[in-house]
Formats: sequence, structure tokens, C-alpha cells
Amino acid sequence: MSAVPDCYLPSILITGSALLIMLLIAFERNHQRISRITSLGLSFALIAQYTQTGQPPYHTELLLFDGVTMLSHLLLILVAWLLSFFLYHWLQCLDDAKEEYYLLLLLTTQGALVVSASQHFAVFFLGLELMSLSLVPMIAYQTVNNQALEAGIKYLVLSALASAFMLLAIAILYLESGTLSIPDLVIKAPNLLDNHNFIHDCAIILLLVGVAFKLSLVPCHLWVADVFEGAPVPTTALLATLSKASLFVVLLRLYRFGEWYTQTQLVTMIAVIAAASMLIGNLLALLQKNLLRLIAYSSIAHFGYILLAILALQPASALTNITTLASEAATMYLFAYLLTVTGIFLILMLLAGTTQIEQLTGLFWQQRSLAIPLILLLLSLAGIPLTIGFIGKFYLTLAAVNAQLWWLLATLIIGSVLGLFYYLRIILLMIDQPAEETNIFVTSSALPTLTQLSVLGIVIVLVIYIGVYPSILSGLIQEMLNLAVNQ
Repeated sequence: MSAVPDCYLPSILITGSALLIMLLIAFERNHQRISRITSLGLSFALIAQYTQTGQPPYHTELLLFDGVTMLSHLLLILVAWLLSFFLYHWLQCLDDAKEEYYLLLLLTTQGALVVSASQHFAVFFLGLELMSLSLVPMIAYQTVNNQALEAGIKYLVLSALASAFMLLAIAILYLESGTLSIPDLVIKAPNLLDNHNFIHDCAIILLLVGVAFKLSLVPCHLWVADVFEGAPVPTTALLATLSKASLFVVLLRLYRFGEWYTQTQLVTMIAVIAAASMLIGNLLALLQKNLLRLIAYSSIAHFGYILLAILALQPASALTNITTLASEAATMYLFAYLLTVTGIFLILMLLAGTTQIEQLTGLFWQQRSLAIPLILLLLSLAGIPLTIGFIGKFYLTLAAVNAQLWWLLATLIIGSVLGLFYYLRIILLMIDQPAEETNIFVTSSALPTLTQLSVLGIVIVLVIYIGVYPSILSGLIQEMLNLAVNQ
């Protein structure tokens, strides 16, 4: 019997932690113990995943562990690991059962890992449903909140609709090619494209619609603000990071290795979606007074930015400077977005009940330990220099210039200027002197614990350090991308 490859170790640790929590819940409920097991399991998984960086690619018929997969897994586990340290005090405020939330967190993370590593549509769909069905009860977890229950039902119905589109697309692709393996589909794709197969084109469009819903791209974005507003803050963080990042890796793989770049109409469609997401996302965010709805609409714009890098990709066999820079830009910006948005949600978990932008008025004068990190993270999202967000947008700009995507670059600049307005508006409110001296901020505990401040400090240090010295992350990304193309 052959040994299990090391690349499976992070998933085994996460799944083992989930099974252990299920057994412990069955015998005795202990919130603190379950919280420590979750954080410990994710810590070991993060360490195990980090040791995989630089390892040669490994693939089976169902899963692919190349450089892109390893790097995306590292980011996904990092997000879940950061959130796990803030869940205990947040869940303590709920009267409902608390231990099951940790189980759902681990299952969602495991589903995201399967999705990002899949190179077979059957495994992709199983991972997608594991992630989506775990998110539904997490969205409606606050049973006393009717808004959370409504958001959960909305996500369940609309997510099922998007999954139906994707399942229909997968069925059509299987009908036309006789296989569900993505590499085999790539081999047969030129023949299907040369014959101008209308049914095959419809399948690709249906698949793109399903992915656009999961990424909340225009015009499949109408659900995202209501769900973000109604869901608990930790669940909203997972919706904005884990679920989107894993689908983005699949889209990146399909566009480049699935030879979508050869279909002019499909490229035009994706370009229009990217431009519309940049503009509409920022315009809608500019009008919001609810903080969670603002983050929801801004996430539409940010993934519109990343689509620009995907459009700059060239054939996988042509390792040109344009291709390398575009892949690096997409990965760099995805890392910047995930790290920054996760940090913002960690702060919102401490500011329990803070949902309106006006509630942040005077935060700098009342809780500077939270206000200063929040200001730095907002500046990063706005793309201000000396932050990781600026480095991400700088790479996107270079990729757009090299690929001569001039009108999309202009859209990126306009969207970034619009985003600067609502990010600075929040910052100005925080440093404004409040009218009353009373402390209106109620944290999930009396004060942030040392562990919480330490984790938040790690996020801020990464945001600033990579913004000043981007060569460290850039070198890691280049090494991982080389593993992906040389498989």
C-alpha cells in the first residue's frame, strides 16, 4: 500500500479536526475546548501547507496540486486560521448552541480547498456543494435574527440556482466530449471550437454565469448586499474571502488552460463583466450607509479588478513576460484583498453591533487599538502607497499596460478614484470628534484580548511590510507559478 502524499496532509488535519469536534459534541459540549481544537487544527494545517511550498507538483485524475493550488490553499487556510481566534468571544454573546459553528467553519474550509484543487468537474461540484451547504446554516446561525434567516434562505435558493446552471453546463460538456476531466476537455477543445459548436458555447456561458454568481460579479450581484447585511459577521467574512477565492482559482485555471482566450466573444463578455463590476460595484458602494453593504459592493469591484489580470493571460504554452506578469498580478492582488478584508472583519467582530458607518464616528478617540488598524486596512483597500493594496494595484496596472488593455485600465483608474471617496469618508468619520463623550462601542468582550490584538497585529504587519518590501511575496509567487507552468 502506497503512502499518502504530503500534499493531502492539510486536508487530513482539517477533516480530522472536524470529526473530532463531532465526537466531542456528541459526548460533552465544551465551547472553550472546541475553540482550541479548531485553532490548533488550523494551525497545524497552515504549517503543513507552508512546508509544501516549493515541492514538485502532484496530480491525480481528480485533483491537481501545483504551485497555484498550494499558494491558494495557504491563503484559504490562513483566512480560516485568523478567524478562528476571534470566534470564541463573538459566539459567547449568542444564546444559541456554539460548538456547531466551528464544525461548519472547518467544513467550509475543506470545501474551498477541494474546489481550488479540482481538475475534474465531479470533484469540483462536490467541493462546491460542501462549501455552499456549510455556508447556508452559518448565514442563518443567529436564529433570533429574522434578517439572518432571510439571508440564509436567499443564499440557499440563489446558490442552488447557480449550481443548477453549472451542473447543466457540466452535463453538456460531458455530452460533447465524453469526459469530465478538465485536462481532457482542453485536449478536445480545439476540435469543438473549430467546428463552431453552438451547444459547447452555451455550456461555457452557463458555466461562466454560475461562476459569476459565486463571485458576485455584475450582473449576478443582486444577492450579495442583502446576504452580507443579514449574515453574522464571521460568515460574511467567509463569503467575501474563502468562497470567492476558491472559485477564482478555478476560473483562472479554466481561462488559461481551458483555452477560453481563443474565443473572442467569450473574452469580450468577460471584459464587459469586469468593467461593469468595477464601475457598478464602486458606484453602489459610494451610496451605502450600512458598512456591511458597502463591503459587499466593494468586493464586486475588487474581483472586477482581478478579472483584468485574467484577461491579460496568454496561452499556457507561451511563457511570455505578459503571461507571467498577469498571473503574478492576479495572485498578488488576490492575496492583498484576502488579507486586508479579513483584517477588517476581525475588527468588526470586536465592534459587535456596529453596522452603520455613522457608528464609527469618533472611534479613533475612544478605541485607538482598533481604529488605527482599521484606518490602515481601509487605506490598503483604497490602494494607498506603502500598503499591500497599492502593490496589488501596481501589478494590475503593469499587466494591463503590457497586454494593452487600455479601456479596462481606464475603468480601473476611474473605479479606484470612486473607491477612494467612500474609504476616506469612513476614515474621516473615525477621526472626527464625537458629539458625546460616552463610549458607544461594545466589543464582544470587555476589551480585545492579548491573543486577538496579536493576531490583528500580524495582519497589520503583513499589510505594511509587504507594501514596503513586496519582493518577498513576489518571489514566493513567482516560484509557485513556475511550478504550475512546468508541470
